[in-house]
Amino acid sequence: MNKFIILGILFLGLIPLIDNSFQTEIQNDVFIFVQTSIKNSDGQLVAYLESSKFSHLNLPALNSFLDFEASQRSSPIITIDGKQHEIIRRVQSQSFDYEGLVASTILYDRIEEKSILLARFSHDGYQVIPGDVLESMWTFIRPVS
Repeated sequence: MNKFIILGILFLGLIPLIDNSFQTEIQNDVFIFVQTSIKNSDGQLVAYLESSKFSHLNLPALNSFLDFEASQRSSPIITIDGKQHEIIRRVQSQSFDYEGLVASTILYDRIEEKSILLARFSHDGYQVIPGDVLESMWTFIRPVS
């Protein structure tokens, strides 16, 4: 019994040392939410994941990406607590021609012919087979300047 109490206290003592790398807000209170669905070749839903917690955020590139996306088309404006916010959405689709395990949902941008990681949502993963289609809807909500 004493061993369990000591282990519990030790674990609680380590909590502040654990890397809390998941983020939901970035500079200027931008909120990020992603919904990912995987459908088989018959169009049947195989998996659905959603998150607002991310393990990797490239803040400078992400802010530049959002500025560009907002300049391409008008984005809806909503009011939250009396302040105006812009909603920017981007949908990514990918078809699979291989079998494997996918363990993260990633948003990339192409800058000077290079793929740049903007945001990554890590998860337990899902199996894909040829013919499966992934669709991720990324939603960004940021204050209007």
